[in-house]
Amino acid sequence: ISAKNENCTVTFDCQIIATDFPKSYIKRALFICPLCSNEHTMDCDIDRKIAQPYCQNLSCKKAKMVIDQRSILTDDVQTILMQELMENSQNHSPVIMTGKLTGNNVRTSFVGQRKRITGLFRSEIDVKKNENDIFIDILSLTDLEESDPILPTEEEIKTIENDVKKDDFEDKLIGSFAPNIFGYEDIKFSILLELVGGVRTNKRGDINVFLVGDPSMAKSELLKFAKTITQRSIYTSGRGSSAAGLTIGMVKMPDGRMIAQAGVLPICDGGFAFIDEFDKMNKDDRSSMHEAMEQQTVSIAKSGVQMTLPTRTSILAAANPKYGVYDSTITLRDNIDIPAPLLSRFDLIWLIKDKVQVTEDMLKANHILESFTSDKEDVYFNSKQLLAYLNYTKNFKPILQEEAKSKLLEIYEQMRKASASSDMPVGTRQLEALVRLSMAHAKLYLREKVTIFDVERIEKLVISMYESFGQSLTKGSIQQQIYFDKKNTKQHDAITIWNSCKDDSGNVRLMKFEVALIEAGLGDIEAKRLIDQWEKNNVIKLNEDGSYKRIG
Repeated sequence: ISAKNENCTVTFDCQIIATDFPKSYIKRALFICPLCSNEHTMDCDIDRKIAQPYCQNLSCKKAKMVIDQRSILTDDVQTILMQELMENSQNHSPVIMTGKLTGNNVRTSFVGQRKRITGLFRSEIDVKKNENDIFIDILSLTDLEESDPILPTEEEIKTIENDVKKDDFEDKLIGSFAPNIFGYEDIKFSILLELVGGVRTNKRGDINVFLVGDPSMAKSELLKFAKTITQRSIYTSGRGSSAAGLTIGMVKMPDGRMIAQAGVLPICDGGFAFIDEFDKMNKDDRSSMHEAMEQQTVSIAKSGVQMTLPTRTSILAAANPKYGVYDSTITLRDNIDIPAPLLSRFDLIWLIKDKVQVTEDMLKANHILESFTSDKEDVYFNSKQLLAYLNYTKNFKPILQEEAKSKLLEIYEQMRKASASSDMPVGTRQLEALVRLSMAHAKLYLREKVTIFDVERIEKLVISMYESFGQSLTKGSIQQQIYFDKKNTKQHDAITIWNSCKDDSGNVRLMKFEVALIEAGLGDIEAKRLIDQWEKNNVIKLNEDGSYKRIG
């Protein structure tokens, strides 16, 4: 839409991202002269404005006529914000337009809906300004059906049905995902499982995956490739996103009023959100993700607005460690500073470390050099075929078999036993993640039932995930030890040492405390990090004399 469409009828598809409160405007009114009681009826103009008339009686000397409140005829008007559909936008930058609803169209549009709009493209003329705001005077709007998914042809389906029975099908499938990136077989397979998704019942079926790793390890490239093989998705960065940008927030209208606007997750309802730099969001913004990832809704109650929107969205997130490179001597939580409740909402968390391995480094270097000299990709699926295949697998609704249930319970029991030594045991959320992943694996193989083969493959994937953190599921290491501090006893020992360093007033000198920590067997760097963490979390407070008092 451009200036050549001024005052012309336009039709386009869009998504409603914000709605204002309905208002009224005067269509027709009776004006009365306060001096001679002369009457005059006025209709509003195309901009829904009524000019105040002057009395034509010469004796009144053009006195301003007064509107008769009892005779006015009004109609409803409502302002909405419309965003171009993501799949139709150029460079993933959708255009946002303002729309005006009138009459029976008012109160028929809600945030998150997809509509086909027909209206007049107009400029809001203001002679005091050199630049005019553009809006659409909406004449009609209809609900837009979901765009038909791209599916493989019947011949391609028959070929795939034969190939899934072969032993090398999984290798071919993984090789088709981001072929320009060397290795990462298990991580690529995890992303494929996420793009397929589980089965939505009374529990969420969407799978969330989190990639943590050193810089320059192709995490962003994995996210961007996943974006190319999905029809309804948005790629964004945590650094540039706020709670309002990801969930739902308030935006200011030109007249200063605040209205609610949907963010990335509600807009991608039923699709995928690829969030890079996930750790760069501030704490307030991350807190809004808890409801969105587990309950799959986002809510707002501020400025007189109460709204709840669905967010049935799978999240693939990536983050860099806050110390530049991943420090294996501390926990994941300390490396990326993301709260444990939010981490536990991810079904799989992968650590990608930049290890020096001569053989693998040379293979990776050769793979990169080949990508510069050869444009052809020798893959089983190209991007479009992979998109069609993943869409086709979503039609399957596999059911858990009894033997699969028994195997899942066996794995869950093993995880529970491994967590016996921790105050934070493995919960049912991890069991639900195993079920979702097993269902997604069955869908990849076009099966209507989840067999023990699917569960065993997911078990290998989970064991591989633990190994990426240097943990072993079979030797008693648990997932929650990845989330929380490595040993609760270490915190208790530090408190004991703190108490032993107190003076008569109950205060402690940090130098004395640090020396005591090192003498107790804690490393120099780890002792300083513990003190810094206590200061950051306001566990200890500085006194006027330079000593510290523990308040946590």
